[in-house]
Amino acid sequence: MNTLTYKVKPSESSNDHEVRLLVDGADVLGDAYLGLDPVDFRRSVGPETSDSVLVGRCQCGCVGCDDVAAQVTFGDHEVTWLLLGKTYRFAIDAYKSILEGFASDHTWEDIGRRVERILTERVRSDARWVAKNTRFDWVSTRCSQRQLTYSFTIDGQQITFSTGWDGQTEESAIVANSRVLFERYSEGS
Repeated sequence: MNTLTYKVKPSESSNDHEVRLLVDGADVLGDAYLGLDPVDFRRSVGPETSDSVLVGRCQCGCVGCDDVAAQVTFGDHEVTWLLLGKTYRFAIDAYKSILEGFASDHTWEDIGRRVERILTERVRSDARWVAKNTRFDWVSTRCSQRQLTYSFTIDGQQITFSTGWDGQTEESAIVANSRVLFERYSEGS
C-alpha cells in the first residue's frame, strides 16, 4: 500500500497557496503543475469523493487550464488513484484519516488567509446576504495591501468592492467587514 500525505506552501506565481500531494514521500505533481489552493482542494477532494478528482492546476495558477485529475475508485479496503499514468493504492482508513485531517488543518494560514476564512464563514452564515439573485462569491486580502476585497454576484453580474483594514489583526478585519456590509447593504440602500 502507498501512503498519502501533503504539505501546503505559498505559491508566489499564483498569489495563493498550493497543496502538494506526497505519495510515499514523493511529490506526485512534480515541477510541471501547481497544487490546488487549499480552499479549492477542500472543495474537490474529500474522504468519500470518487470518480474524477481535481488535484492540480496549470503553472499559470488558473483552475480550468491544464488541470490534473486523479481517477479515484473505492474498494472494500483500499482506495485506488490513477494519476498522471501511475496507479496508487491507499488503505481506506489511512486515506480517509489524512483527508479528514486536512479539512480542519489551518496551520498553513497566514493572517490574510485566516481573515479570508473567518470573513467567508461570517458572510455565508448571515441570512441578510442570502437573497434571491444574490450570491456571495469570495473575500480576499490578496488583491491590494491592507484591503478586504469582496465579490458578490447580483442578478448575474459580478460586483466587487473593497474596504480597508490594518492588515495585521482579525479584529480589525471583523470590524471592517461589519462596517462595509452594513453600509453597503443596509435597508434602503
